[in-house]
Amino acid sequence: MKQLFLSVFFLMFVALSGHAQYQLANGGFEEWESVSFSGRTGSEPVKWSSFLDGTGTLKNMAGYSQVEKSSDVRPGTVGNASAKITSRAVKMMGIRVAVAQGNLTNGCVNMGSTTASDASGNYNYINHDRADQAMSFTGHPDAISVWAKFKGSKTGNVEVSLVSEGYYQSPVSSANPATAVLVAHTQNKELASNDKWTEYILPFNWYDVDQENKFALVNISTCAEPGAGNENDYMFVDDFKMLYYSELSAAQFDGKELSFVDGVATVDAIYDESKLELASNGRAATIDSAYDLNTGKVTITVNGENISEDSSNKHEYTIQFNVDYETLGIGAAQTEKVDGNIYDVAGRRTTKATKGLKIIGGKKVLVR
Repeated sequence: MKQLFLSVFFLMFVALSGHAQYQLANGGFEEWESVSFSGRTGSEPVKWSSFLDGTGTLKNMAGYSQVEKSSDVRPGTVGNASAKITSRAVKMMGIRVAVAQGNLTNGCVNMGSTTASDASGNYNYINHDRADQAMSFTGHPDAISVWAKFKGSKTGNVEVSLVSEGYYQSPVSSANPATAVLVAHTQNKELASNDKWTEYILPFNWYDVDQENKFALVNISTCAEPGAGNENDYMFVDDFKMLYYSELSAAQFDGKELSFVDGVATVDAIYDESKLELASNGRAATIDSAYDLNTGKVTITVNGENISEDSSNKHEYTIQFNVDYETLGIGAAQTEKVDGNIYDVAGRRTTKATKGLKIIGGKKVLVR
């Protein structure tokens, strides 16, 4: 069977990789830990960090707690906690000089410039010096779902980058050039300030099929524009979930599109494996098929890439072809001799017309 759009690199990945990280670590923000810096204390989600646990020459001025554990959780969650990030006024000699937006990342926050938009000093990066600030991730998701409850003067921001081995930061800067390859990316800079839980689904753009992603860098902020927004803007964030699609996106037989109704399509022809072409909406989904010669049915199963962890992530389809009686050994000469007798599709005479496909009076009859 031909499976369209199944890349060579994915076949190599399946053959060589024994295990993949299909979800972000602590993506539901259920696990927390205490963090402190220069007498300032706070808490952050395990495997996630903010200003208090960051780096940079201006950390002493900007390294304050702006993240807290909250019991305000999104509808339908099985968890008990979310992360609340809040913006803060930055003051020098008692005078407000800037706004430090709420910022949460699974990498590390660097604070190195008094100009908020200066990406040479202010950025989130994958900190390979600390295992808890360099999140391994090798799955090939089609999209990511995240829940947010946001109240702010501007729009909020969520960004996810999947990268290869090496150094990577966001925003990128020529002052600190990346050595990692950006393999896939998604971003939403338009999180609405509606102060209610909203699910956002962000589809990934995949750029380099010859590179394997090894790490994920996630950035969440109360303002998409660095340095903008107001003091006390806030955002609750909950339940990051990578999505792996597992449906048929296209099906053709002998060059003609097939139409499925409730997962079933009918083709007025004998099945020929070489003429069936299938494609899935899951970038790394697998397509399996099984042909039943006796019934003419082809059963198709599309499995999402994370099927080993989520057994429900699959869809099944059926294509009904004409039964190949000639291959079964029931030719025209034989059917002419059966008269009023009843035969099954294997040519065996039966005494009753039980359910299934039968040969009665030399004609194919589906007994229900």
